[in-house]
Amino acid sequence: MAPPESTTSTVQQSAVQGDFHRPNYLTKIRDYVHKVEHYDLTARQLDVNGLRHSGPQGKVEPLTVIDDPADWKAADLQGREAEYTYHLIERDVEELAAAVHKAKTAGVSSEQDILKLRKEDFPLPTLAPKLIKIGKEVNSGRGFKLVRGFPIQQYAEDRLGLVLAFWGMGLHLGRPLVSQTDYQVDGTIFGSVLNHVTDGRWATVYKAEGPDNRGRIDKSRLAFHTDQGATDLIALLSLSAAPEGGHSKWVSAIAIHNELLRRGRKDLVEVLSAEKTWYTPSKVSQQAYERNAEGEFAGFEEEVPFSYHDGYLSVHFEANKYQDITLTPLQEEAVWAVAKLAESPEFHISKKLQPGDIEIVHNPTIFHSRGQVIDGETPREKRHLLRWWIASDANKRPIPPYFAPRSNVQPTGGFRVPESSPVRLPLYPYSRHDGLGHSPAELE
Repeated sequence: MAPPESTTSTVQQSAVQGDFHRPNYLTKIRDYVHKVEHYDLTARQLDVNGLRHSGPQGKVEPLTVIDDPADWKAADLQGREAEYTYHLIERDVEELAAAVHKAKTAGVSSEQDILKLRKEDFPLPTLAPKLIKIGKEVNSGRGFKLVRGFPIQQYAEDRLGLVLAFWGMGLHLGRPLVSQTDYQVDGTIFGSVLNHVTDGRWATVYKAEGPDNRGRIDKSRLAFHTDQGATDLIALLSLSAAPEGGHSKWVSAIAIHNELLRRGRKDLVEVLSAEKTWYTPSKVSQQAYERNAEGEFAGFEEEVPFSYHDGYLSVHFEANKYQDITLTPLQEEAVWAVAKLAESPEFHISKKLQPGDIEIVHNPTIFHSRGQVIDGETPREKRHLLRWWIASDANKRPIPPYFAPRSNVQPTGGFRVPESSPVRLPLYPYSRHDGLGHSPAELE
């Protein structure tokens, strides 16, 4: 299937005019929920003893059950949280504080100063080796790690110090990437390497009856997905949690791949791994300026859900984006088969991140999601997380050709931004409508 022909007028106009809302998102998530609930994954007769196996990652053969540490189900890890959790100890917290003090003493006082830092500028004598070990574990082990005890309260009145501490941890894991493209007040694009995840965009007022529900925010759940691009590690630090909902969920894509084969659905794995057949719309901000070899707006990009490449299986799955395109009947079945397994409590882990918790997931092997969020009235009752993408120093995985443009096209890496556009690290949440990133005090 060739990529669809692009149209430029609607996309370009929406970008120029600043209309950056995700189109029909609530409709798509309702449709996603309905289809997952009603889809019946039909198994086929198969002699499971005849299934071929390969692995671990680095030695994967296509269309075989993969024997790898990242092949797990939720039931396998029940009662074993200590195995995938690291609690920061007092010395770790002291080293973060000392590194923050050193950076400030050296003149770091703004987001642009933070962007110039190298890991050598943020020494963590005993914590850094632990972070390196965590990076290797996430890359080559289960594919996720929970780090607890980040000192949120210690930096309650010091946003620069808080961001410095979280950013400095990331520097010891690898190279930060542009994980979001946003807009200045004049509509021009900038790349963001630190994102604030809040109720902000696409939120709707929660109107359940009762005085306690007035003014609360109902943030719709997310479908299971991988983040766009070829990033290795995704980290989310919880600054505050909503009183209701907002559970983070992780599921092993390797386990889903293997389950399809065990149920005799090799046909679905074949279609999910077929190249030159999966094309999805680019982000609006990417379409607004990207051009193909002919100088036309590309509009669509190849995103193979299950990609076998040089002995590795890497995944890229976004059910909502597949709702924007016409699929073959077998592709349609494959998408909902993956979503059905991912949504099953048998397969996914669900955790509510508390302030000071950090989740680190391996994007090429883990699908992640988030349950519905209902925020409270006060700032401490509103879900707020910081996110970065990291190209991991521990990664040895070769990148498939259609992943590479998001990883290697610029020094910063990640999403592509125009050469003349700035890269930012906002200290505070900002609106995609203004792109200012000012503190609440600055907006008064």
